[in-house]
Amino acid sequence: MKNTKFLLPSGYKKAGWWIFGVSVVLIIIHSIFQSQCDFSLNNIRELFGMEHLEGKGDLFSGFLSSSFGPNDDLLLTFIGILLIVAGIFIGFSRNKEDDEFIEQLRYESLILSLYINSGIMLLCLIFVWGLPFLWVMMINIFSILYVFILCFYLRLYLNKRSMRYEKQD
Repeated sequence: MKNTKFLLPSGYKKAGWWIFGVSVVLIIIHSIFQSQCDFSLNNIRELFGMEHLEGKGDLFSGFLSSSFGPNDDLLLTFIGILLIVAGIFIGFSRNKEDDEFIEQLRYESLILSLYINSGIMLLCLIFVWGLPFLWVMMINIFSILYVFILCFYLRLYLNKRSMRYEKQD
């Protein structure tokens, strides 16, 4: 177990699942009430006092004008941060029974998730254009982490299940 020095303590996994649950609830609430609520807090320009920035003249003007539109949603930014933190906590926390087998399984799952995500991105590069591709890229921010979590825990479950059947024979 020489490569576990970068892993978080096992208690972070439970916190990660709680953060993930809160994120899902916030996504559901946001999708239900999105059309009904028009909070001024959701506008990032107003929140940070940048209403006067129209993007003229300076080096960062194109960035500011394209990054902060009139309907910028601070809640979605917060949900994105929560999803990334939850994924890191869930995916990169130690297991209670960490050994060389689980370390190897984690490594192989990470490689497999990179292959799967890269394949999906190649297909999206070929078949998705325009504004929908922006959504694909935003989803890609989270997908590599959650594909890794899915691969790791699915392979861990299948290996534990096969070991259970071997013990019964």
